[in-house]
Amino acid sequence: MTSTAMNQFGGPWTQAKLRILRGYLESYTTALKKQPFQLTYVDAFAGTGEIDLNPHDARQISPFLPNDIDSDVADVLEGSTRLALEVDNRQFDEFVFVEQNPVRASKLRQLKTEFANRNIHIEQADANEFLTEWCETRNREFRVPWDYHRAVVFLDPFATQVDWQTVECIAETKSVDLWILFPLSALTRILPKAREPEEPYATTLDRVYGSAEWRTKLYHTRTQPTLFGDEEVTIRSDQQAIVDLYLRKLASIFAKVAPSPKWFYNSRQSPQFAFMFAASNPAGAPIAVSIARHLLERW
Repeated sequence: MTSTAMNQFGGPWTQAKLRILRGYLESYTTALKKQPFQLTYVDAFAGTGEIDLNPHDARQISPFLPNDIDSDVADVLEGSTRLALEVDNRQFDEFVFVEQNPVRASKLRQLKTEFANRNIHIEQADANEFLTEWCETRNREFRVPWDYHRAVVFLDPFATQVDWQTVECIAETKSVDLWILFPLSALTRILPKAREPEEPYATTLDRVYGSAEWRTKLYHTRTQPTLFGDEEVTIRSDQQAIVDLYLRKLASIFAKVAPSPKWFYNSRQSPQFAFMFAASNPAGAPIAVSIARHLLERW
């Protein structure tokens, strides 16, 4: 199946996400074409590389996935692995595709035959565990210090799988550019409007945001008159605040962050994800963010 055909799955917003990613990878490899760095591309939720996921398959990924998930959300992973492998200009020296599901990982390995001239590593592993180890040991395959290594990591989860600790490890490398699809819809559904969430959702939010800060940033109380006197009620902030809090946290640990994520909506115009970019290398961050910002605004 060609990349063009695969991009037809998932609806217009999925295609926009892939166009943004492809545009960045092409600009990235062009900019570093004559540099001595070893370049790595990591897709941490790689799926199969060929087969779109239906809603039933997607619900197996996370208990926090929306019950009325659209087919376009279910297909969100489609095309990202092939897209990276087909980027022109200077190719990445290494491609790392991470997929925990053994069936999908097995199908993903077929790419090694189809793209025999690419240095492809298939990792059947938990994305958070793999990325933490990968960042801490530089490159576990070649042991290349980060000073001589640059990478792009693409985090494209269905829902709340990405731990903040993993994002921190990526930022600490000072060498990795990060694209992350922030799971706005999944988080909105576990953040009640009139009360704070109970367990296990509160623990999930602590893990995604890295602390319990969301409690004071996303919830506030106000006094409301009733027939029986004044009453204090709890109010949750809007979806913009949910996105902004995560963006501020990214900005606190990365050298520079694209200021305006791209919001993606389903067919009912309900916000599903916010596509975010962060650069960890201080020297390269201004140019990287400039490119990413242009692409996010264009598509």
